Amino acid sequence: MSSKEIIQQSIEELPRTSGVYLMKDRRGEILYVGKAKDLRARVRSYFLPGARHSPKTEVLLSKVSQVDFMVTESEVEAYILESNLIKKNRPRYNVMLRDDKHYPYLRLTTQEDFPRLEVVRKIRKDGARYFGPYVPGSNLRSTLELIERSFPLRKSRRKIEGTDNRPCLNHQIGRCLAPCAGKIAKADYARIVREVILFLRGKNQELLRALNTKMEAASRSREYERAATIRDQIRRIETVTAQQKIISASLEDKDVFGTARRGSSSAVEILFVRGGKLLGKKDFFFDAHGGEDGAELLRNTLIQYYGSDRLIPPRIYLPEALSDAKTLADALSALAGRRVQIVVPQRGVNRKLCRMASENAALALTAHRERESREQSVLRELQRTTGFKNLPRCIEAFDISNIQGELPVGSMVVFEDGRPRKSRYRHYRIRSVSGANDYAMMEEVLMRRYRQDTEGAVPAAPDLVLMDGGKGQLHVLTDVARRQRFLDGVDLAALAKARPGAKAAQRRERVYLPGRRDPIVLDPEDPVCHLLQRIRDEAHRFAVAYYRKLHSRETLSTRLEAVPGVGRKRRFSLLRHFGSLQRVREASLEELIAAPSMNRQVAARVYDALHNESGRTP
Repeated sequence: MSSKEIIQQSIEELPRTSGVYLMKDRRGEILYVGKAKDLRARVRSYFLPGARHSPKTEVLLSKVSQVDFMVTESEVEAYILESNLIKKNRPRYNVMLRDDKHYPYLRLTTQEDFPRLEVVRKIRKDGARYFGPYVPGSNLRSTLELIERSFPLRKSRRKIEGTDNRPCLNHQIGRCLAPCAGKIAKADYARIVREVILFLRGKNQELLRALNTKMEAASRSREYERAATIRDQIRRIETVTAQQKIISASLEDKDVFGTARRGSSSAVEILFVRGGKLLGKKDFFFDAHGGEDGAELLRNTLIQYYGSDRLIPPRIYLPEALSDAKTLADALSALAGRRVQIVVPQRGVNRKLCRMASENAALALTAHRERESREQSVLRELQRTTGFKNLPRCIEAFDISNIQGELPVGSMVVFEDGRPRKSRYRHYRIRSVSGANDYAMMEEVLMRRYRQDTEGAVPAAPDLVLMDGGKGQLHVLTDVARRQRFLDGVDLAALAKARPGAKAAQRRERVYLPGRRDPIVLDPEDPVCHLLQRIRDEAHRFAVAYYRKLHSRETLSTRLEAVPGVGRKRRFSLLRHFGSLQRVREASLEELIAAPSMNRQVAARVYDALHNESGRTP
């Protein structure tokens, strides 16, 4: 039976209910994920005789060998499932967000008696209150600094009993009110928490009125030092308020979308408005799209960007209507746990904001295309200089890090179109090699990366594999490539570092290629040299960072085990309480004393052992 007959048969077996369909190739790789109110009707529409599709869809259908499905109880559930499957599998033919990382939020632990603030990147349904996102993340620093100076909430993660004998250092420098030592009542602390919430919600005028009232009361009571402290607090908040851009008098929380298109490239911009103030913005770029219009790009951005781990505002404003906006709003409401509205404003301030977002998207897209053009020019020059078969749009680079064979690790970094793709970075802890044998370690890493599956297929290969090293490393790479059968389709190279004081040719970066005796010597001023150096240095940085993490973990664990009075039970109790060895090391003496199963004498030994400078991990 041919693949077309198999597909037609599977279509007839599809139910007439809502759900998600998955188009796969002959190896079972997911090519496309879609949702449907009627699965059979939607999938059948792709394969009707004479049906017209975009070039992108035509290519997709030519590769489809099977169609699987998942039934849902409602179209809303289908939306949520579609979003999760796209994020998990990143199908090649779905419109994908190129930079879908999580941005920082502030989490206020209002479910605790004495709440604290911390920076997180994911939203959880844990009873806490979340504020943000702060884009870029650097915007968060000034906010945290102001809060720490004006609203001295506790920093400790441990449970507050109010029975500590001595408060921590933060209390001594005026950055904590010491609830751990019973220095402040729960009601007084709660009033400060309410002030923090007013500030983070952007209700600064209400907050300033309350603080002015407190300052005047303190002055009338001749508490001049307290009045001066409140006065300084008011001035800091007024300074921040003056710097904030108020763009909506309604003080509502909302996300505002805008779109732009230039040729085959598109951009979607999100403005994050909280309490009527512009908190930040984020641009997403879509290159060489397959004919999707603005509404389809908006829809794909919405279903991929929002999730249960993001803060979804009550209102989302779009520059144009979506055919399934109501169902999508219902899906977002289910994720947020409250009503979410999707609105296309026709007039007023929100219409102007959508227009502003679209204008910003157009400017960002122009800058993005210019940057892409420069990067493509460097890649073409790299191909010309080396004679590569492929334009090296996707480059995978490898490095090894160890000290005399101790805790050896490998790293793989990925650069796409000249930029790092950190979501595809990988660490490898060496398993089969003992001793300082870098060649054998590199062979293990390469074999694990390009290992064939049970059907003999190799994972999707890049355009270029780049090694840090010279002829020896290149020989290992070509040997693995020959054994794994991807030598013909992938360019291979090794980049040797410049060595000051050596022969003239070795004082510069050199590229070694298979089948070529002499290396290509690079001009240190050439952008091609800069690109290869950046990739090589990133692979080295990533490997060294992983080695240091493992080394620090091993060292801390060993030093903890050596402390008299800390046995297996106490060690695991500390790890459970603080969450990691690093947090044990960062804990104050008071926090160690207060930890379960600890006493003052053992806590002092642990503190001394982990803070002994002579034994500190470099």
